[in-house]
Amino acid sequence: MTPVAPTLDPTFVTAFRGGTLTSAQVEAALPVDRAAVIFLMLQLSAAIAGSVPAGGAHQPSGSLPPYAKPSTPPRRKRRGAQPGHIGAARPRPEQIDRRETHQLPACPACGGTLTQTNRTRTRIVEDIPDDLKPVVTEHTIHRDWCPCCRKQVEPQVPDALPNCTLGNRTVALSAWLHYGLGVTTSPIVDMFNHHLKLSITDGGLTQMWHRLSDVFEPWYEQIHRHCLDAGVLHADETGWRVEGRSQCCAHLELP
Repeated sequence: MTPVAPTLDPTFVTAFRGGTLTSAQVEAALPVDRAAVIFLMLQLSAAIAGSVPAGGAHQPSGSLPPYAKPSTPPRRKRRGAQPGHIGAARPRPEQIDRRETHQLPACPACGGTLTQTNRTRTRIVEDIPDDLKPVVTEHTIHRDWCPCCRKQVEPQVPDALPNCTLGNRTVALSAWLHYGLGVTTSPIVDMFNHHLKLSITDGGLTQMWHRLSDVFEPWYEQIHRHCLDAGVLHADETGWRVEGRSQCCAHLELP
């Protein structure tokens, strides 16, 4: 007589997958007949295989090789702005600095003579001028005598920082490239020396940034005091390590 094959209890399968299976559950589910045991193991394997993904229970998609990933479905929407949306494009310049006319002397395909027509089209091109060079300005500073203060006084030059031979535009551009965009010092020096035709060194850049920090220090301290007086500081959630331990803070509660 063929033994009746056991059926798996859903509670038994859940406990088996979660690692909470007890000895009593195993003893209750385990039959005494060998054929029934084989059927029970096959049924248990099928139940677990049907509930676990093919790549593994906790395998991220990034760990799968490209050939094992499914193909990307084709795009149903066309690229660009959808119908009804306003298109985005560079605005047309309001001022034209130079105009050039282009006309072929002969056919570029066969070299034959062309019959001139009145049909033309325009094309706007914006570019950096090829004659870039720094503007050198000599400032004549008058030093006058003040009888009340009994000392000589002179006006400040607004186009440069004190004791700085480079103008404010150069200092601001270099600081924005380094601290704003994260460009290292060497590419900045190469850009000024070769493209902008402005001779500069790594040490000169560092000295300019130190003078610029003295100018911005009062604003920095004001922001620091404002942060200390705030009840809650919202910060970046990117983790960092402190004394070898990973730290992460979404917001910091201040006393």
